[in-house]
Amino acid sequence: MHILHIPRMRAFMMHILHIPALRSHRRHRAVLSIAAFLLLTALPYPQAALHAQHIVVDHTSVALFEHIPPAYKDAAAALRLFFMDRSVGGNINDALSCLSHLHGDAPNSCTRAGHRDARYAVDPSEVYWDGEWDRSNWRYEFWPAGCSEDANCFIESVEGRIDSFDVVGFQFSYLAVMPGSKLADPTSGFFAEGGSGQAADYAAFAARHPEKTVIWWTTSLARSIGTEEAQDFNQSMRTYCRDSSLVLFDVADILSHDPAGAPCFDNRDGVTYLTENHPDDGLDLPAICPQYTTETEGGHLGSISAGGIRIAKAFWVLMARIAGWDGGVSELPDVAAILPPGIMEISISPQPVRHNLHARIRCTAVTPVQLVLYDMLGRNVLTTEGQRTGTTGAAEFHLRTNGLPGGSYLLAAFSDAAMAVRRVLILP
Repeated sequence: MHILHIPRMRAFMMHILHIPALRSHRRHRAVLSIAAFLLLTALPYPQAALHAQHIVVDHTSVALFEHIPPAYKDAAAALRLFFMDRSVGGNINDALSCLSHLHGDAPNSCTRAGHRDARYAVDPSEVYWDGEWDRSNWRYEFWPAGCSEDANCFIESVEGRIDSFDVVGFQFSYLAVMPGSKLADPTSGFFAEGGSGQAADYAAFAARHPEKTVIWWTTSLARSIGTEEAQDFNQSMRTYCRDSSLVLFDVADILSHDPAGAPCFDNRDGVTYLTENHPDDGLDLPAICPQYTTETEGGHLGSISAGGIRIAKAFWVLMARIAGWDGGVSELPDVAAILPPGIMEISISPQPVRHNLHARIRCTAVTPVQLVLYDMLGRNVLTTEGQRTGTTGAAEFHLRTNGLPGGSYLLAAFSDAAMAVRRVLILP
């Protein structure tokens, strides 16, 4: 995360304040307020971060969903995602689609807080979200015919179309870590010693595509999985991602903690639940919480909503982190929000801007308008001028942002009678 360079930002503001049209402008104090605001606030700015970085999203990250800044929500939505999974992945995909609706318009299957065992009902706030979360660029596929839950199968499936995506990844299901599974075996499993396992192939795939973000996942879990194999594999995955600075979506950790953060363990606990009454085996192995599934042995998320919605919220946190958010809960507000009424306005679309597209900007001004794009070090990186069109007082511009590095910029618009500033997020 970068911080505003205050001396250079001061120079940038002094440049703005010495524009002739503004020195005589009757709203000069509005410009001063912008300068004062930016000079006194050394704040982080959005920066597309699709390259190698250590990110972990687990059960402690779910609450961050409520704090995703709008710029990073848009940046995450603009990323082209592909992930592969079995049926629980389909449940996650459905939950992501739930969030694409306003809460009041979502299907009933998205908002079920109840449970067929009232002890495991959740507070309705657990299945509530604000706004619409567009996941139209995020694609899920079930494993192709002829292979299943294998890194090389995933690689073979996606390699030829990798240019269509920015972020890719796959998950092992709880079926891959059933009792007797060799997935966590140190000599023949995923993390086999000497680099002979699938982890090495998956890492080599990521290395071939350094401009992409490859997600590593822990497994889904079930009520009976809870197994030593699942526990060993997931802990190995966490260690491997930490030591290799990888992006980890820790689904197992999210599913094995209830909404209050308490751990959940397998159903071999001597506690009767519906038709299940397994004796206590003396082992506490992480398993999906009963708040997230109504199954007594399995772990699907579809029959009630809390598990799927929690994973979907965490997924948005993950994608916002990949897009550059550091997970902090304070963020620079829109600079234009501090302008007094009546100052020239700018609207920008698309936002965020991908470098191979045009930004369409409309300004309400009746005189020639100059647009200046500054990076966050105060450097002028792009300037253009235009006239209003028609009789509405609007001027429309097309700014080609090719060649500009991904990150956050300030777009300043100047006319003889007004000025405005907007933040622009450019994706790489």
